[in-house]
Parts: sequence; C-alpha cells; structure tokens
Amino acid sequence: MILILAVSLALAPVQIPQNFLLSEKTARTPLEGIEKDEVWWKISDKTNAPLLVNPCGRKGAPTADRSAARTITHETSAPSYAAEQLVIYRNAKAAKAAMTKLLADARRCATDSSGKPYSWNGDGKTRWVVSRTRLANEAALTHLMMYDKLNKEWSPLTSGLVARKGRALMLYTGDQDSLGYPQKRAVKTLRGKAAKMTAKVCALPGVC
Repeated sequence: MILILAVSLALAPVQIPQNFLLSEKTARTPLEGIEKDEVWWKISDKTNAPLLVNPCGRKGAPTADRSAARTITHETSAPSYAAEQLVIYRNAKAAKAAMTKLLADARRCATDSSGKPYSWNGDGKTRWVVSRTRLANEAALTHLMMYDKLNKEWSPLTSGLVARKGRALMLYTGDQDSLGYPQKRAVKTLRGKAAKMTAKVCALPGVC
C-alpha cells in the first residue's frame, strides 16, 4: 500500500504554487514611480519554454515529459538581466535526461565564431564554459564568454547554474551587473539561490 502511494505521488502532475519561486513575490509586486519605465518583470507558466541555459538557441521544449514550469525574467534599463526557472518533469528519469541533453548542447554548440546575437558588430566570438559542481542530485555551472579583442581576453557575458533535485530542474542565470563582481561573487550568488530552491522544491508532493 505504501509503495503504491509512493508511486502514485511520483507520477502525479505537480502544480507550482503562486509565489513559490525566490523572486516571484517581488516580480508580482506592482512597480511605482520611475521603476515603471526602467524595470521589467515577466512571469510565464508555459511548459514549452526553453531552458534558460540554452547553448544551441532552441526555440522551445517538448512538453510530453514536463508536468509544470515557471520562468521569471528581470531586466533593467542599466542594462542588467537575471532570470529564474523551475521545471517539474513527469519523473526523475525525464529530468535527468533533460540535464544530460543540456550538457550535450553545451558541448555541441560550445563556440560561435560570429558571436551573434551578443556581438552587435558581428565581429566577436563566444564560447560556453560548463563545469560540474556539487549541489542537489547533480548540478553544473555555466558561463557564456565573449572574446574581448581590445584586451585580448575572454569576459563573461552571463553566468548560470542548473541543478536537478528528483524530477525538478532549477535554473538561475544573469549578467554580472545583477549577480555581482568579481566572477567568484557571481558564482556564490548563483549557488546560494539554487541551494535555497533545492531545499524548497522537496515540499512539492512527489518531486524528491
């Protein structure tokens, strides 16, 4: 009986409660004054949304293996960018497969000689740097780097962290204006957010 109940919970569709994501309460708070013209929040529950870390630029994602998803993006006129995403899959196997596919994409689409769409003049080049890190069941740090011809060095455009816990993928990403300088601080910020959601997501029935 206990085994049947556990299996039923593991296969049951999951709904993400309102204000469950770390930035969600702030994102839903109406903006006032000058912020209305300089700060933009977007919240989407589309289950076909591509993962925030998207090395091959996929336009969408299959929904058959997904139970629920929520994506929150935050942009400012500074400009700065940050985003948070939670995707719940039908089972842990599907979530693990999605993680494996993301890492494979990072290898397959690791470099872009044109740098588009990040290089406005089309004369830069970008590369993805991905490394495994210890968090949840599995996790990886990601950095989208652009080559700075003037200083002859690679500089981070965005950094991100994707973690899997049970049948959930949690993704956090942003530029250094939103995550902080230097890059070590940005990584610490990402790890802190992902660790909080890793603990929180297990409150959803059947996820962990």
